[in-house]
Parts: sequence; structure tokens; C-alpha cells
Amino acid sequence: MRYLTRLQSLCSNSQLSRLKISHLSSFSKSSKPLQPKKTNKPPLNSQTSYIASLFSDITDILSVGNATTDKIPSGFTISNESHPKTPLVGEAFHSCTQAVRTNVSKDEPDISPVVHQITEIVRAEKGVVSMEERLENSGCLFEPKVVEKVLKRCFKVPHSALRFFNWVKLRQEFYHTTEIYNTMLCITGELRDFGLMEELERDMEINSCEKDIKTWTILVSQYGKAKLIAKSFKVFDKMKKCGFEPDVVAYRLMVRLLFNAGNGDIAFEFYKEMARKEMALDFNLYRMLLNYVARLGKVDDVHSIVDDMIKIAQIPEYDTYSCMLKSFCVAGRIREALALTQDLKNKEIPIDVNYFETLVKGLCMAGRIEDALEIVDIMNRRDLVNGKVYGIIINGYLRKNDLLKALVMFQRMKETGYSPMASTYTELMQHLFKFKEFQKGCELYYEMLERGIKPDSVAITAMAAGHVRQNDLSKAWKVFKSMEDIGIWPTWKSYSIFIKELCRVSRTDWIFKVLNEMQASKIVIGDEIFHWVISCMEKKGEKDNVESVKKIQRTCKTYSQEGEEESSNDASRR
Repeated sequence: MRYLTRLQSLCSNSQLSRLKISHLSSFSKSSKPLQPKKTNKPPLNSQTSYIASLFSDITDILSVGNATTDKIPSGFTISNESHPKTPLVGEAFHSCTQAVRTNVSKDEPDISPVVHQITEIVRAEKGVVSMEERLENSGCLFEPKVVEKVLKRCFKVPHSALRFFNWVKLRQEFYHTTEIYNTMLCITGELRDFGLMEELERDMEINSCEKDIKTWTILVSQYGKAKLIAKSFKVFDKMKKCGFEPDVVAYRLMVRLLFNAGNGDIAFEFYKEMARKEMALDFNLYRMLLNYVARLGKVDDVHSIVDDMIKIAQIPEYDTYSCMLKSFCVAGRIREALALTQDLKNKEIPIDVNYFETLVKGLCMAGRIEDALEIVDIMNRRDLVNGKVYGIIINGYLRKNDLLKALVMFQRMKETGYSPMASTYTELMQHLFKFKEFQKGCELYYEMLERGIKPDSVAITAMAAGHVRQNDLSKAWKVFKSMEDIGIWPTWKSYSIFIKELCRVSRTDWIFKVLNEMQASKIVIGDEIFHWVISCMEKKGEKDNVESVKKIQRTCKTYSQEGEEESSNDASRR
């Protein structure tokens, strides 16, 4: 019952507090725990020597040449695309449409021309003759399959689709089908009109259209996307009570929305039920799950999840163990990461450069840079090091604000013939500017250009921000606009950093210049930026400028709403 209590606490003033969810209650009553892989943990007072022993084993692995130079072992791939992916509603909707197109029976008449004709009428812009009148005069027969296809083609213009549905359901030849209602539930869900969704559900009952598994999955998904966790949970529970066994898609949807809502404990219970039914998560969800249990220090559960990834999801061992290592490193569980490496050595599973890059990064994140350097030195002797590895070490020093050691490592890296990555240059520049070493930061930027390393938007923005702090606004703007010269268009993030620096030096005139530039580039400015700007001007007592900015803010909101309508009209024309 503790999970029911936990869920109820999420929204005490909602229906959830009055909802008895038997699904969650059953977890604590009848659920068998995962069968964990037993691990031999040393006593607490011997952990230090245990870690030292493990680290010695790691260096032994590299010293005897057990590491491979291939980035990825033959036959394996780290790409997420190699693993099953949870279909989103839009993707499922699209695949459903494709299936309809490809599975039309040869004996059935081709309804495509009729569908196309009706779709054009529904998606057309407003004219002198109403949509309803044009449909009435079209001479078309509005059969359920035709209606379903038209609605799917009007998914991007939901208001028009809804208007068409309300008209067509009154036609004499029309009769209701579950497929049509499923499509309408998708459309109304995208509109966030949940009152209408409930009305559609009632209409299904009135018109004897039984819900199928897709209906329930759509409802769970749409409520989940709106972060209505209690509602999604209620629908999921009702689905089971109505005799529908949730499929893998429904379970994945619940696990994902619970993780996204920060309810990892409940998501983990759903996963355990899936595991008992031998249902697999997709790779990204497994990664989220591993990160969650690793942070809690539940090592046995981590091993159980990994076993499921290999046996149930049939994810290659290389991908699985790499994911496992990353979860330990992200959670700061270095002892467990080292133990995993030792375990892989015993199993004779090849360890490649990717793996050790992750381990080096984990050691640096844990502040154990000296240990990381020992591994790097051995890798260097075996020609396994690259610029990325050095970048990880430099990042580790910068995390500790040890700029001097980071610069020493940077120089050593270049002297040994390794080319720094753009991200390494950027991080060093940012810290140099932070410590008021503006000239050295500029030298790094121009060195990067001379080496032929293309700066990214982060590097250019950092350089521009440095010039702002030096109060050289013309130079800052020239550098910022240089993004466009190399085919990079400033993002909202880049603009927001630039404006924040302008607020720091209280340059109101330039703030207006950048805001106007954002408007001209059709970049949504957002209330966060307006808040910075207004606060800056209020501190300076610039009341007139504050009103001018608020006017721009109102204009942006109006433009945003008009843009959404224009987008729908563009979809209609297409």
C-alpha cells in the first residue's frame, strides 16, 4: 500500500486522493520481488582496500592488452536505434495510417479520390461558402473508412477535424466505429480538451462502440502527455478491470510518464510487473531505470535489470554492460564500476576504448583524477588515447576549479600530438573569462580557429559574452553574428546568454537591439528573458524602458498565438 500512499500524495486535492488503485495495491500484496544477482560486498571497514584492489585489477586489464582498439566490437552497436523504441501517439498514428494504405484489399474499391476531395474541403481556408455546405454539395458518400482516413489526414488541423466530425456524425449513411473514435481521441488529446475526450468516451458507449486496447492506450498516453498522472493511472486500472490486459506499449507509456513526473519508485514497480510477464522496455527506458536504481545504491536490482536486458529484451551484452557502467559512474558508484570491470574480465568480455572513456569520466566526476590519470597513462602506452580522453581529464580539473592543472594538461595534450575538441576549448575559455583572464581566453579562441577546428554556438557565445564583460559591445555583437558566417544560426540559449551578460553590464540600448533581432529572426523570446530585462531596467529606474519591454512582451505573445494559427493554415494548404 505504500505506493498507493505515495501516488496519492502527488495531488491530494484531486480525484487521486479518492481513488483506490487496486493495481498498485497488488504490488505490495502479491508481487514477488525480482530475483537479484547476488553480489559479495566487503565489510564497510575494508571498502578502501577493496577499491584499491579493484583498481589494481583494472590497470592489470589494460597492461596485459585485454582492451580492444575498436570503438565498438564487431557485430555490436551502441546506437539507440538498434533497440525497440516506445512508439509515441503520433508515430503510432502515422504507422496506423501507413498500414491502412498498404493493406487495402484488392477487391475493395479505391476510396483515395473521395478521401482526397473531402480532405481538401475540410482543410481549406475559410471562404464565402461554409465547409458544411461544400461537403453537402460534394456528392460524396461518407462511409466510416472514408471518414476515418479524412480525420487522420486532418490531424494537424484539429479544429477543422472536430468540425467535420460533428457534421458527419449527423449524416444518415454514417455509423460509428471504434477506429473513428480512436482517431478523434488522438485529435482531442492534442487539443488538451479532456472534457471532450470524456464526452467521446460516453458517445462510444451510447453508440455501442466497444473500446479496444488501442483506445485505452491512447487515453493513457494523452493524459500522461498532459502530466495528468492520476488520470492516466485511473484509466490504466480501469482497462484491467474491463478485462483488457495492458500490452507492452501501455506499460512502457506508464513507466515513461512516471519517470518524467519524478515518480521513479512507482515506475520501478511497473517495470517489475513487466519483467514477470517477460515484457521488455526500450533501451532509453532501461537506461533511465538503471540510473534510478544505481543512484539509490540498489546494486542487486541493477544486476537483475541487466539480466532482463540481455534475456528478455535481447540487447547485446556490449550495449547492456556499457549502459550499466554509465549508470554506476553517473551515480558516483565507483566501487561498483570497478567491480563490474573485474567481472567482465572474468567473463572474458572484450573491453574497448568507449568503455574506458566512460570509466575515466566516472573517476573524474567522483574527484578521483589521479586514478583516472593512471588509466590514461597505460592507455597512452598502448595507443588507446585520443583527444576526447584528455578532454575528460581537463573537464575533471575544471569541475574542481583547478584551472592551472587543466591548462597544464591542455598543453601536454597538444605537445603529444592530440588535437583538442571544440568543447575542450570552450570549457577552458569559459573558465578563463570567469577568472577574468580575458586575453588568454581570446588567445584560445583564435588558436582554435587557426587549427581549423570549427567552433560551435557555445564557443562563439562564450567569446561574445567575454567581450560584453570587457564592455566592448560592438566586438561582442560582431563575434556573435559570425555564427551565421559558418552556417550556424543563434539559438534561444545563445541569445539568452548574450542578453543576460548585457543585463549584467546594464546596457539597455543593446538589450533592445538584441530583442529586436530575436523578433526579426522569429525566435520566441520567452518570459524568462523578459523577467531579466525588466528587473535590470527597474533597478536602474528606467520606467519608460520597462513599459517598452512590456509592450514587446505583449506583442510576442500575440505573435505566438497568430503563428500557431498560421501553422495550421499552412498544414491545410499542404
